[in-house]
Amino acid sequence: MNDAYLSVSQVAQLKDVSRNAVYKAVREGRLVSMQIVGIAIRRVDAESWTPKSRTGRRTGKPATQETKTKISEAQKARWQKRKQGTN
Repeated sequence: MNDAYLSVSQVAQLKDVSRNAVYKAVREGRLVSMQIVGIAIRRVDAESWTPKSRTGRRTGKPATQETKTKISEAQKARWQKRKQGTN
């Protein structure tokens, strides 16, 4: 492949993200690509692309007892709703 174009794997390695993140960015139109034999991405586009930050579930424990109580109450309410819905 030409130095002006990168493969999905090369972009993923360059930006330290997964290949799936690169494919998703291409699919959503946030990263311009072209179809040659596989997907090819111009080096300048890859270098200017900023991957989204992770949007998964936050990890870690609640900081205070008050926060723990609120979370616990919310969990109990969800379980009650589920229990009522299945009966």
